[in-house]
Amino acid sequence: MKTDTYHYFSLPATDKAAIAELSHHYWPNVEDADENDLRYYLEQQIVVVMHDKNGQLAGSLKIPTTSVTLNDQRYQVSGLSEVMIAPQYLHKGFGTSLIMTAFALIQHDDADFSIFTCPPDLVPFYELGGWTTSPQTVLIGGSSSEPIKSDNIGTVSMLSCFTPVALDHQEQIANSTIALNVGPNVMW
Repeated sequence: MKTDTYHYFSLPATDKAAIAELSHHYWPNVEDADENDLRYYLEQQIVVVMHDKNGQLAGSLKIPTTSVTLNDQRYQVSGLSEVMIAPQYLHKGFGTSLIMTAFALIQHDDADFSIFTCPPDLVPFYELGGWTTSPQTVLIGGSSSEPIKSDNIGTVSMLSCFTPVALDHQEQIANSTIALNVGPNVMW
């Protein structure tokens, strides 16, 4: 397996098409968003792709990044979004390898902490990657006019703090409501 990392807008067209196809497999009823509506969000995004020995997409994930202010403290925050493994590679360790790669990238980047949501049944999977469950944390995605609250969609927040300031405020972060301001219909 070969893993590559791209900024969203430098993603090769073949990978972008393969990711879109895999996304339609996982979320067949979700329409593709207009890149122009989400330009700022997408500009702050890293895409990690994993290819098999034949160069075919085996899996991908996105690492969105933003900054948030909690109790007058500004943090750089990264998360995970659209973690997908091609069906033929499920339950073979490729997903774990992919999220561990993402964890290392986030940890060694400028992020103070990493946070995202997942369905409750995937908590053990993401714990393998380095995150811990943070059931009191509420993430707000979407836009200010149409917010999406994680506690309203049945997901669990996953958290990992990296920098000294985030580690010192970990309990406060874990008990916060965090507005991500990512754009219409988006929840990372």
